[in-house]
Parts: sequence; structure tokens; C-alpha cells
Amino acid sequence: MSVLAFNKKANFEYHIIDKYVAGLSLSSPLVKLLRAKTINLQGVYITYQTPLKSLQLINLDGSMVNSNASLLLNQKEIQEIIKSLQIKGNTCIPLKIFTQKRWIKAEIAVVKGKKLWDKRETIKKRDLDREERKAKI
Repeated sequence: MSVLAFNKKANFEYHIIDKYVAGLSLSSPLVKLLRAKTINLQGVYITYQTPLKSLQLINLDGSMVNSNASLLLNQKEIQEIIKSLQIKGNTCIPLKIFTQKRWIKAEIAVVKGKKLWDKRETIKKRDLDREERKAKI
């Protein structure tokens, strides 16, 4: 399994509620960009498209006009995600895109945004953990 794209700031910006692994239905230019590791997952989000009855990755590559990709999930998982997205403040984002054998998959999460004071607590905790590791060495 090799990671093609990773959302570094996801754990800092959001509280992760649920995680799912989904297959991706991509066009060939997007596959080329992913394999070249040139895609950034900042600003990418997931929405439910009613006419298609599927979840779509929106804004996967800012330079391409039609850069949406479909997520391949079970109906049960899609219904769970839709139900949790109806709660105020929840959104769905991709955490990473990776290869599994020859398939390209995405790890997605239903998340809730952090407040400023939550982010400060995260920074303090990270600094304390770093100091403890240095003290042990």
C-alpha cells in the first residue's frame, strides 16, 4: 500500500467522528496526477449527488474543470454518511488516497470542525508529548 495523497491538516482542523475506506472511480487524467503525487487534498470535500445517488469528491484538482470523482461504497455506508452529514457542523473529507494492489482507494472521514481553543489544546498536547519523548532519551 503506497500513499498517493495525504491530508496533513485534517487531524489539526477537525474532530474525526467516523472513518470509511472507499474505492474511487476516476478519469485517466486524474489517475496520472495521483500517480505522479501532484494532488493536494486541502480544500477537497465530499457531497451527496442526488441524481447520481452517489458520493462525489469535489475540487480534487483545482486546475481541472471536471475533476470530480465518484466514491464506491455500499448503500448501507452511503446512508450512514448521509445521516451523519445532516447533523449541523458535520462534513465529510478525504484523509488519504492510496493504492491497494492495483486499485486506487480513499480513506474518508465524517468530521466536525474544531474551534480555535481546541486547536490551541492540540498544539499544547503535541508540545508536551515532544518534551516527554526528549526527557526519556
